[in-house]
Amino acid sequence: MTNLNSRTIGILSTSIGAMLIGVAPILVRTSEITPSLTGFYRFLCATFILLVYGIAKNKFINLKYKDILVLAIPGLFFGSDITLWHWSINQTSIANAALFVNTAPIYVAIISYFLFKDKLDLFFYFAGFCCLGGVFLILFEQNEYQTFSGDLLSLVAAVFYSGYLISIKKFSETYETFHLMFFSALFGCIPLYLGSLLEIGHAFPETVLGWSNILFQGLFIQIAGQGLIIYGLSLIRVQFSSLILLIQPLTAALLAFLLFKEMFLIQQIFGAIILLVGIYLAGISDQKTLKN
Repeated sequence: MTNLNSRTIGILSTSIGAMLIGVAPILVRTSEITPSLTGFYRFLCATFILLVYGIAKNKFINLKYKDILVLAIPGLFFGSDITLWHWSINQTSIANAALFVNTAPIYVAIISYFLFKDKLDLFFYFAGFCCLGGVFLILFEQNEYQTFSGDLLSLVAAVFYSGYLISIKKFSETYETFHLMFFSALFGCIPLYLGSLLEIGHAFPETVLGWSNILFQGLFIQIAGQGLIIYGLSLIRVQFSSLILLIQPLTAALLAFLLFKEMFLIQQIFGAIILLVGIYLAGISDQKTLKN
């Protein structure tokens, strides 16, 4: 049996996590409650499950108040991202909301350069351009539902998402994956709950199916999906992982085609190919950079 190195494990972990996260837009669309509350209950459900596990495994005994304050940062970033993105879905087309929030790799590269002087070669930028071009082809559609305010919310959400990815990568050098998962879920509840105060709709799901939706999101989106992404981020560079995460909109587009019969156009197939080629090229560039 072939032994996988840590980098390969990181790529696989991030890829599987991205595919799981790609299910989230489908579940948000079919949720019985408002978008921010959907995210809030997803995070809250994950928090309770992780809390029980953490107590059983004595995961909290060595933590100090300073650690908790530090670990709150990714959660606040991520909760803000989800809140703004869910709002954007209500104010613009789903395609536009998904397209603009997935500009996060651009912000990741810029922020990483200015904060950590983390340089990238031209080949990586070319690969990133291919990835974003592929995502554009997958998600682009002409419709009357797009608005400037909705698009802007999604763009701002991408900035918060990049902050989440960078802080997770930075703190993974010091803290366990479990701590990053738990406190991201816990503190992510804050901006989501505040956002829900501005929405009108049901406060709780009304059917077993509605509660099953929330439980599924807590287990498979927040714990499994984000857990795999956090673990993957601890093993590979954040710039590369941010491009791998573009598998998420591809997964969402495929599921929308299978479940809601949304048309999967030739341009989307072409975009999917470009996206996967771009991720492959980014992997080659990233590996060359690590060897130098």
